[in-house]
Amino acid sequence: MRWARIVFSLVFFTLLSAQFLDIFHRLPDSWYRYHPAQTQIIPSLLNLLGGGGVLAGAAFITFTVTTLVFGRVYCSFFCPLGIGMDIVRWFAKFPGKNRFLKKSALGRFCARALRLRWAPAWKALRIGAVGLAALLILFGLTSLLGFLEPYSLFGKVFGLIVFPGLSLANNGVSDYMISRGVYTVAAVNGDVRVSMAAFGLALLILAGVSALSIWRGRIYCNTLCPVGGFLGWLARFSLLRLELVPENCTRCGLCERECKAQCIETKSRALDFSRCVLCFDCVATCPRDGVQAVFHSPFGLAEKKKPRKAGASAAPLSSLPAAAGMNRRQFVRSVPAVAALFCSAAKLKEGQSLSAPPDPGGPYEILPDATPYWLRGERADKRLTVPPGGVSIKNFFYKCTGCQICVASCPSQILKPSLTEWGLAGIMQPYMDFTKGYCVHECTVCTQVCPSDALRSLSVEEKKVEKLGTAIFREDLCIVKTDETDCSACGEHCPVTAIEMLPYNLDKHLYIPHVHEEVCIGCGACEYVCPVLPHKALVVQGANTIQKAKLFDESMRLHKVQEPPESSEPVPELDTENPFPF
Repeated sequence: MRWARIVFSLVFFTLLSAQFLDIFHRLPDSWYRYHPAQTQIIPSLLNLLGGGGVLAGAAFITFTVTTLVFGRVYCSFFCPLGIGMDIVRWFAKFPGKNRFLKKSALGRFCARALRLRWAPAWKALRIGAVGLAALLILFGLTSLLGFLEPYSLFGKVFGLIVFPGLSLANNGVSDYMISRGVYTVAAVNGDVRVSMAAFGLALLILAGVSALSIWRGRIYCNTLCPVGGFLGWLARFSLLRLELVPENCTRCGLCERECKAQCIETKSRALDFSRCVLCFDCVATCPRDGVQAVFHSPFGLAEKKKPRKAGASAAPLSSLPAAAGMNRRQFVRSVPAVAALFCSAAKLKEGQSLSAPPDPGGPYEILPDATPYWLRGERADKRLTVPPGGVSIKNFFYKCTGCQICVASCPSQILKPSLTEWGLAGIMQPYMDFTKGYCVHECTVCTQVCPSDALRSLSVEEKKVEKLGTAIFREDLCIVKTDETDCSACGEHCPVTAIEMLPYNLDKHLYIPHVHEEVCIGCGACEYVCPVLPHKALVVQGANTIQKAKLFDESMRLHKVQEPPESSEPVPELDTENPFPF
């Protein structure tokens, strides 16, 4: 089981990391449709509580049932942060186990300093982490929940450190090869850079988690992780549990030194299964089969069996030694407790209004109102835009944990992690930055990869009419008026023909843009190409609720081009005998 766990966890970790390592965005569409991030517990729970249905919460329900049967399978097989912590600790312990390095000073130090011992459970901290997570979900502060939840922490490290690091390294190699006349290495599309504050925050998370895993093993999983705390509480009632068999245990301490969860105390022959992450290191280390799987009846009706002797062949599951399980009252109490978790914060999923009046725009500016106008980087009427599939700002805030998978998957690289843009309640949640690009009209990648349904899945046809916001035009900033210069970049780049060029000065052949607000989808193409600096003449005002835009029709056109009157003179006939009639 230990080797099966190692192989499966490494394969799953590779599959989950592939979406963050795909710097050229060449993974097939089926990968994004059935991506492994859908197996994560907290995103699945948020999807379930948001009204996504039983299938949306399949991962949460599956691992809840699995934990009640086998224990914390998720923590060692499916948790990307837990698997990453095991990898970091394995590399840290490698000098102390390698036959060429273990006798060196480094090897002796690693073998001595990284040895683990039993430690008492931090019950108050575990309960506090689970309670804090429940409150954050209840009040919709899921961005703050992303700093506790393991998948979101993993995504922040890979999305803000690994992905931009690989992309910038590739671009550096590409520039160097081009300078040498070699064009085989392609550069990465878009601006992959993130702010130094976001990078520093992710680096701090990486350093903290790595230090904890090296010196204290899986202590994070049994203290600060709300998923580990919840699954640990369920594991107390699991049917199959690992236990130390007194008849076989010689108190050698090998299992205690190898237990990364620090849940084995050989002195009293005790194993705290609520903290066990099922790594099976203790089972593989024990030379006398002192650690065995024990079946517990849910009603305390298990029969006692003789333990298997050291060296004996594996016995069937029914012959494993049994201990007293939870009684009927404990089992009955556990059922409503699990049911309460489903119903405590249940909310109805917001529908998309397709016939509602135009949205006045969201309340989130790039900079607060108190910032002087001459210090602003943007116009005062510019508002942040929710990514496609966000339904509304409220729905987006409630479900997004800031895992950064959409940021890494965006081919245009216009999704950026927020720091103060969404406020403290939306820290690390993505927003659309139109300074380096715009939302491609037929791209739906970000809606496919979101595991928590903060961005609902969209087809290309649905994406084309998603009204994320409205472009707001200010004539006094347009260079057609200020410099009397011909410019129609915004009209040429608009993918939905929402910008019509109207006559402004026909003597100089000047035309000025006009925005059909009911047609505009808020993709940001006009804002991106507008040459006016520092304040764009066209900016997108994000909507509170995403609506359906109208399709442009020629009847909406304000400037009617008059066709020349038909001539009454007959058209001369061509001389068919002359091969060159012109």
